Amino acid sequence: MKLTCMVIVAVLLLTACQLITADDSRGTQKHRTLRSKTKLSMSTRCKAAGKPCSRIAYNCCTGSCRSGKCG
Repeated sequence: MKLTCMVIVAVLLLTACQLITADDSRGTQKHRTLRSKTKLSMSTRCKAAGKPCSRIAYNCCTGSCRSGKCG
């Protein structure tokens, strides 16, 4: 009985620590869009500025496809 209570208290304590840590780090990531664009360009083949593109496939390294060309 005592061991069960100790395990329950330990699990609750660890869960509370996880939630506190996650709440503290919210909003501290800077340049989130820059990181995602860099990650995208490294993980997929993309087209340079001025190359023809498709809004459906969305394959521009710059992140925008205007009038059928990467911009």
